[in-house]
Amino acid sequence: MHLRQPQSAVRPVGRTALYLLKSTHRAFPKIEYDFRADAVAAAFAFWASRHLLGHQHPVFAAISALICLAPGIPSQIRQGLGLIVGVTVGILVGELALMIPADLAAVRMASATFVAMIIAAAFGVAPVVPIQAGASAMLVLLMGPQVAGLARFLDVLIGASTGLIVALVFFRERLKF
Repeated sequence: MHLRQPQSAVRPVGRTALYLLKSTHRAFPKIEYDFRADAVAAAFAFWASRHLLGHQHPVFAAISALICLAPGIPSQIRQGLGLIVGVTVGILVGELALMIPADLAAVRMASATFVAMIIAAAFGVAPVVPIQAGASAMLVLLMGPQVAGLARFLDVLIGASTGLIVALVFFRERLKF
């Protein structure tokens, strides 16, 4: 016997979703456009990293695309370049911190995060740079260099590149360096 959901249970959900979409579009038409571009960029970066690089879980590619296109930032170009610089600094510092014995894991984590953020802040660029440097150093130490080292760097390059291309296509009139 085939069980079927009553249509009355399905319609309100569909109507509610449609109502929310329409009301969001009326209230925030520009933001909705930004969100669609963000979603396309994240999905494409995920796809590209998975199919071109063979990464099984290219979550960093999708996240990087979103970070580049975050609504309200003054420059997607600076955000993307800053993301790449921050991740690069963090991965390098994290890799060097792996030389500190594992018995001192807390000291290794704190010192790697601090050093990565200080180095990144010395560039004097957007806040994304030291944040990504600290997070990247931590990820290398927590997840290991196989996941958060070169693989993450390549994912970030794909994601940031995708984000910058989408910014050029969708937001050309408001791009600033």
